[in-house]
Amino acid sequence: MTTAIGIIAPFYDSYQYQDEFHLRFRANDRQFTMAAFHELAQKRYSTGKLSRGFTYDDDLPSAGYYLEGLMHQEGYDALLTSRYDQDTLQRVAEEDPMAILVSTTMVLSVEGLIRIFSAIRKAMPGIPIIAGGVFIWKNYLSYTRYPDAESPWDQLFDSKFSSLDADILVAAPHGRSSLLKVLEELKKGSRGSFDDIPNLVIPGNGKFIFTRREEEIVDYNEDFTRWDLVERIVHKIPMRTSIGCPYRCVYCDFNKLHPKVFLRSPESIARELRLAGGRSGTSASIVHFSDDNVFINRKRVHDICNIVMKSGFRKWMAFLRANDYTEDEYTLMEHSGLMLAFIGVESGDQGQLDRMKKQQDVVKLKRTIENLDAHFISTFNTFIVGYPGETKETLQNTIRFLNDLSLTHLAASYEVFLLRIHPLTDLTEPANRAKWGLKGFNQDWSHDTMTREEALSAMYTLFKEVNNTPYHYAEESHFFNRAKYSFEARRSFFQLRHQLTIKLIEQEPWQEVENVLKEMASGLNLPVDGLDASMRDEIVRPLGISGG
Repeated sequence: MTTAIGIIAPFYDSYQYQDEFHLRFRANDRQFTMAAFHELAQKRYSTGKLSRGFTYDDDLPSAGYYLEGLMHQEGYDALLTSRYDQDTLQRVAEEDPMAILVSTTMVLSVEGLIRIFSAIRKAMPGIPIIAGGVFIWKNYLSYTRYPDAESPWDQLFDSKFSSLDADILVAAPHGRSSLLKVLEELKKGSRGSFDDIPNLVIPGNGKFIFTRREEEIVDYNEDFTRWDLVERIVHKIPMRTSIGCPYRCVYCDFNKLHPKVFLRSPESIARELRLAGGRSGTSASIVHFSDDNVFINRKRVHDICNIVMKSGFRKWMAFLRANDYTEDEYTLMEHSGLMLAFIGVESGDQGQLDRMKKQQDVVKLKRTIENLDAHFISTFNTFIVGYPGETKETLQNTIRFLNDLSLTHLAASYEVFLLRIHPLTDLTEPANRAKWGLKGFNQDWSHDTMTREEALSAMYTLFKEVNNTPYHYAEESHFFNRAKYSFEARRSFFQLRHQLTIKLIEQEPWQEVENVLKEMASGLNLPVDGLDASMRDEIVRPLGISGG
């Protein structure tokens, strides 16, 4: 029997719900960034000649790399990809794998997962499909909380999904031991049995069969990605410095998935970085610490920054919370190569933050974003619109928060999301629902202070009125922008792109759009010839946004 294992680790769930206000070029879906506009000008505004530029299409979640390293460590051949289009799956099928593993780390919906399974089954009808990871574990916890007939939303273990195109689901926070036992049984062919393997869910015949539960014992200081056994590493190296979150934000389910917090030792993190650096080199790669809060306490600021500096890696990014960091600590972050900080601000209204139980202070949040920006550290700040208690006044406080940021280098950006009420969050608790008159789940809801439709309209209001902080473009290169243009030129470009987006959403006459494009070009000392009606259908505007 072949020892090849296919690994599908999607980075993007095509069914995820994201409300964005980005502009793209139709020719190749490239975002309308400063670098893209500059290149387009050099090519006389012929969008067909515009390169794709930087893209996240080849990114992989950390679980994909982990599984590849694990398979090699256990003596299997591994075929890792983030894609599940038919051409990619056909190439995997040609290797005649003994099984396909599906990582659900980045899967956000039952529809998305079913679509992945169906695509694999179509390409490889006789190959066992095994899935595990965060989404499976989340759905198992939801199932135990809301038995099949009582669930207020579609959940994976509803009997109506029991005929899905998968053979075995591993329902555990980690799942390594159960997975390896499954593979051993598959080697036995028809003699294999999964009955005695814990933490499995087996679909079929109109129901799901659950094997016995067994608590996993995992030492995360020892069990991490074997980067020395990974065949190909793209530009970003994902890893975790901790597991779990000590905070209990009411809208978030992360603390339910991993209720105990585990901090990896500095020595363990350093070992993993050495493996990654030895495999990929350290100069071009970016380390992405994907845990919820890399600076979970004050000591970790110094630990993490010093570990990265000693590792030889020059650039890294991470999620962090606002704090009273000292000037020396900001300087340490800058010198260590921290290039991007993800901050879940969620609201610029203190009352909303308190209702969310964020344990954050608006003044402290503002100061952290401004200080990071002053130290050339970009921030990607996220906001939730529609949380119970949201009103026109709280929305205006969020708008004011973003417009009042004092940015030295204009490296801060923001993105706005509609409230989603997911399983396991405290917003599903009867007491909270009664307190706010909350009805509905997921993206369909209403409560005493706002409806979903009003929240969608409020999102557009927020976007229209925030003119000081740029909307987040994942493909924006702040290195290119700062090297090529002055602060004033960058500010002008971001503000004009904002105007352009609004004009396109509101379907204003083309001449109005063309005037903005020409003003953008002039402000960057670029030619204006070619910015005419031929560009009319080349800029893709956001769809489904309130106001358009």
